[in-house]
Amino acid sequence: MIEQIVASQGRTFTGTWFSTFSAYICRLRAYYGFADHTCYWYSPSMKLHAAREWAMPSHAFYPREWPLAWEGIDDPVPRELRARQIEQGAGVLGKTIEAS
Repeated sequence: MIEQIVASQGRTFTGTWFSTFSAYICRLRAYYGFADHTCYWYSPSMKLHAAREWAMPSHAFYPREWPLAWEGIDDPVPRELRARQIEQGAGVLGKTIEAS
């Protein structure tokens, strides 16, 4: 954990796409307010700028950190939306609730 905190404080960070160690460093960078374009993926090369793109988690999501995990986390959920989510079964294991 100490290594991740230290690594997260650089001007940029370059890690590997399938590394949970690298992914958490990018999440920490987002929490600290670093721009998305300061985190790069070395391998595979086609993912070099993947941190700049917003996409929903997909297959092999476990080694990745997605902007969904840090964007808007300090914003309160509107009461009407939360009430609707509870009515639709939010919190039930395995149930997905779509925001509308």
